[in-house]
Amino acid sequence: MGVDMRFVRTSRNIAFTLASFALLIPPWNAAAATQDGRFAVEGPGQAMCSRILHAKDRNTEEYARYIGFIEGYLSAANRYEPNTFDLTPWHTSQALSLIMVKHCESHPNDLLGVVVQQLVVAMMPLRLASYSSMERIEDGPNRAEVYEQIVKRSQEALARRGLYAGPADGRFSPAMRDALIEFQKTAQLDPTGVPDTATLWTLLNP
Repeated sequence: MGVDMRFVRTSRNIAFTLASFALLIPPWNAAAATQDGRFAVEGPGQAMCSRILHAKDRNTEEYARYIGFIEGYLSAANRYEPNTFDLTPWHTSQALSLIMVKHCESHPNDLLGVVVQQLVVAMMPLRLASYSSMERIEDGPNRAEVYEQIVKRSQEALARRGLYAGPADGRFSPAMRDALIEFQKTAQLDPTGVPDTATLWTLLNP
């Protein structure tokens, strides 16, 4: 599994945000299972958190399978959850990995299948409910592909902080770039002016 070094560089700056987000994952509610709360967990989803952390430390193909399970589960949730286009509209595989690791460090006996379903519930307020086109944003070596609706949310969030006075139109502009730089400086992130994963995480998470 490849590693995005730009995300690794910025992930240290959002460690507190990640730890806080892990605490937002609610207790498991098996309402979608059988009446007595039972459901089958398949394949890698049967792995306990303690085993996942062991695999991560060894950097094995086994750990890559766990990340693949998360991505597959979320893709299925995008298909079957009501009013959902994308549950994780700015989260990369590296970001999802960090969420899982933070949770597993605190809950070593949890099964991966249960953790991912809890993640689905926690992500619902952040999801895209309908289709949105993508916008490719580049500034020198810094680049990101972001949904137009996420750009709009970012403009609204920057405006609430008094950093942006332009329209919330989902279009990246020099004014938005300048506002992002100011926000990134305040949040102790790399001031690139590009809405990368770490910036969106810090700006848009509740």
